[in-house]
Amino acid sequence: RRRDVPADMTPEEDERVESVDLEDGSALLSRDGPTAASDAGVRLPAFGGDVAFLERSAFGAPLWAWAQLAAAVLAISTAGIAFDQLPEVPPLRLASWRMQATSLVLLVGAQREWRAADACTKNFAQRRDTLVLLVVSGTCLGVHFGLWVAGLQSTSLSHSLLLVTCTPLFLAFGAFALGFPTSRGELLGAALGVAGVALVAFDAPGGKSDRIERVTWQGDVLSLGAAAAIVGYVLIGSELRKQMPLFLYAFPVTFFSAAFLSTAALVAGEPVAEDGDAKSVWLGDVFGWAFVTGTSRFLKRFVVVSYLALGPGLIGHTGYNSVLKHVSPLVVTMALTLEPVFGSALGFFLGVADAPGAQTLLGGVVVVCAVATVIVATARRQRDV
Repeated sequence: RRRDVPADMTPEEDERVESVDLEDGSALLSRDGPTAASDAGVRLPAFGGDVAFLERSAFGAPLWAWAQLAAAVLAISTAGIAFDQLPEVPPLRLASWRMQATSLVLLVGAQREWRAADACTKNFAQRRDTLVLLVVSGTCLGVHFGLWVAGLQSTSLSHSLLLVTCTPLFLAFGAFALGFPTSRGELLGAALGVAGVALVAFDAPGGKSDRIERVTWQGDVLSLGAAAAIVGYVLIGSELRKQMPLFLYAFPVTFFSAAFLSTAALVAGEPVAEDGDAKSVWLGDVFGWAFVTGTSRFLKRFVVVSYLALGPGLIGHTGYNSVLKHVSPLVVTMALTLEPVFGSALGFFLGVADAPGAQTLLGGVVVVCAVATVIVATARRQRDV
C-alpha cells in the first residue's frame, strides 16, 4: 500500500479514491498528514488570532474539509462558463490550449514524483506497453475535451453540462454488455439516465430572439459523445494508477492529450491568428493562449485559459482529491454530480446562459439522480465483493 493511503481505508475504497478524478493530477494542495496546525488549531496571521473552529468535526470531517470541497465544486462548475468566454476560438484549438496549460501545472508534480520514485516504478513507467496505454488514454481524454468544447459552442450550457456527466451510465451499460459484474441498482440507474437524457434532448426551445443560447441536437450529441469518450481514459487510468503515482500518470496523459488536440486542430484547419505567416501559426494558433501581445483579445485568451488550469484544474480537481483523506470517497464522488446544477445556475445569474426550460429541469433532476444511483450501487457492489 502507498504511504499516502489512510490505514483504515480498504483496497476497494482506495481504488475508488484514485478513480474519482485523474485528469488534473490533483494532489498539489493535499495535506500529507497531521501538522502542528491540526493539533493546535488553524492560525491565519493575516486575519489575526486563531480560527480553530475550522478543525471542529462536522459529519465526520473537519469544517475546513467541507469548505474546501464546496470551493472545489464551485470552481469546477465554472469550467463550462470559462470555455464559453472564447466563442471565437475553434473548439479543438480551445481544448488544446486547456490541456497545454494543465500540462504545465502537472509538470512540477511529475518531476517531484519521478525523483522520489523507486526503480520498479520507473521501469514500469518506461515500458513500451505502458507508453502505448498512456497515449491511448491521452487520446481518449483529448477526444473528450474536443467533443465537449464543441458541444458547449453548439448547445446550451445546461444541456452540455448535464449530458457530459453521464459517464457513469456508459460505464454501467458497458460493463453489463461486456459481461462484467453489474448490480441491479447500476442497471436501474443507467436505464433511468436514458430517460433523463431523452427528456433533456427533446427540450429544444428553438431560436427565440430573446434567448442568449441556441439549443441544438448536434451540440447535445457532441456533449453526450464527450461523456462516452472519457470511458477509455477512466478504465486505463484505473489500471495504470495501481503502479504509477498520480502525477507520473496524469502528466504524460495530459501532455499526449494536448499534442493530439493541437495536431487535430491543425489538420482540421482551425486558424485563429490574424495573419498567415509561420510565426503566427505557431504562436497565434498552436500556442495562442501563452504568447500574449498587447491586444485585449490575446490578454483575454491568456487569462481564461490560465484560469481553466488553475481554477477548475488546481482548485477544483485538486480540492476533490485533497479532501478524500477526510471525507468519504462516496460523498466526494456524489459531489461531482452537482457540477451541472451549479454550472447552469452560475451561468444564468452571470447573464451568460439562459434559464433551463421546464423539461430540461425535469430531465436534469432525473439524470443527476440516475448518476447518483449508479455511483451508490457501484460502491455497494464493490464493498460486498
